[in-house]
Amino acid sequence: MQGKKKFTPKLFHSIDLQSLVPENNFYCRLNKLLGLHWLYKATKEYYGTEGQQSIDPVVFFKICLIGYLNGIHSDRKLIEFCKDSLSIRLFLGYDIDEELPWHSTISRTRHLYSEEEFKELFEAVFSMCADSGMVSGKTQAIDGALLKANASKDSLEVKQVNETIEEYLLQNIKANSEARRPAKNDKASGDDKKMKGDDEEQRRDLNELNTRYKRQEQNYKDMPGDDKGKYLSNKTHYSPTDPESRIAVKPGKPRDLYYNGQIAVDTKRHVIAHAQTFKAEGKDGWYLKQIIEQTKQRLQSQALELRQCLADAAYSSGENYTYLKEHNIEAYIPLLGGALSGSEGFVYDEENDWYVCPNNKVLKGSGRVVDDGRGHPVKKYFSLKSDCDKCPIRSSCITEKAKTKKVQHSIYKKELEEAITRQRSIKGKRMKRRRSATVEPVWGTLINFLGLRRMTSRGLKCANQALLMAAACYNLKKYMKHVSKKVKTMAIALPKPQGQAYAKNFFFQWLLLIFAGPKIKPSIC
Repeated sequence: MQGKKKFTPKLFHSIDLQSLVPENNFYCRLNKLLGLHWLYKATKEYYGTEGQQSIDPVVFFKICLIGYLNGIHSDRKLIEFCKDSLSIRLFLGYDIDEELPWHSTISRTRHLYSEEEFKELFEAVFSMCADSGMVSGKTQAIDGALLKANASKDSLEVKQVNETIEEYLLQNIKANSEARRPAKNDKASGDDKKMKGDDEEQRRDLNELNTRYKRQEQNYKDMPGDDKGKYLSNKTHYSPTDPESRIAVKPGKPRDLYYNGQIAVDTKRHVIAHAQTFKAEGKDGWYLKQIIEQTKQRLQSQALELRQCLADAAYSSGENYTYLKEHNIEAYIPLLGGALSGSEGFVYDEENDWYVCPNNKVLKGSGRVVDDGRGHPVKKYFSLKSDCDKCPIRSSCITEKAKTKKVQHSIYKKELEEAITRQRSIKGKRMKRRRSATVEPVWGTLINFLGLRRMTSRGLKCANQALLMAAACYNLKKYMKHVSKKVKTMAIALPKPQGQAYAKNFFFQWLLLIFAGPKIKPSIC
């Protein structure tokens, strides 16, 4: 007989929330493993002794964890999701008939707390991972990613220049980069609205930008669509809605407003050992020393030692190689093209500090350290004009207009050569593959599944809070998977059959019978 369910709502119910949620539910297990009572003491300074009670700090951080675990960016959608789940209500400590906090309370509380509370939560989860043996500390893979800011490039404004700067220098910039959607409130300070530097520096920057803009305008003249992003620069523009965000671009990403997120991942179980957000206005290598220092402190608190550092070529610099060498950390960081410099066929004499050309002529230098034009400190060496005039290989060595040969190399020549040797070794190639298999998938998970595709709040502080929460959730899921009890199978290995040799002989005898003909019979029959 076919059944047909009829639903009749009851006026009164006598049920228990705990009986409706299974014991092995994810949030039930999470509630047992994660203790957050220390938050009451950590957040006490933000509240007074009178007035209406605020949201429970533990409840606030649990709601934030739920949002990042489920990839929910909106506070309004997050509260609706929490209301609809019995297991989440039990995790938060709210009964079926209790009203959850208002969505705007979550946003205000997030701005109330500083980065320290989020950092303490991240460190608490990291300590749990380290205590369970998931962290070795020996090898750390470092990488960065651009995090999309909660601001539009259509609202960018042109910075102010000194009164002595000619107006015509700004004409091309103003004509092509006016705000298409001006912000209602300008949150930028006075310094953010002005171009940096003195009159000479501003004039040089504007002339350089104007030259580049005219060249790009010619290149993009026949391009379809509106492509005003090519006219944007941090030197001439600022965001009135999020002044701490910066214009940045990377291969595969559009030119837009971003923050620079940096993480260090332990290679044993891919646990994130450090997470921090910076302004997207410099190279990744600028932040390596700060990342290493804080990662070392966190590992030392767990009685672990950092021995090896893995990173891509964006972190390559002589300063970083020297710093890591001084701290007894083996660096596996590939060099950027042209970082070592020098010239093919010219041999460097380290004892005399000069170069010898293929024609056995000496190229001497002044011994001074100068800038090569790209921010790299180098030493330059020059040949004598008389040596080059009579040189038989002059045409293949220098141009016709050049009078002497110039060779330069970085002042960190020794460190760069050691880095090349490490990178080309068998271990260096293995470390390169390990870095790609460790930190890059972690970034993919954080951005695509843990709420870092776009910042929901504005400011560097909120961006750092978001990265710390996402990293804590990532480690927390790793930890729960590591400590969860797995069902052991009852299967056992059976002994090999006694007649294995007999069966093999029988098989080959029958093959002989099939292919040789019917007259031959198996000998074992």
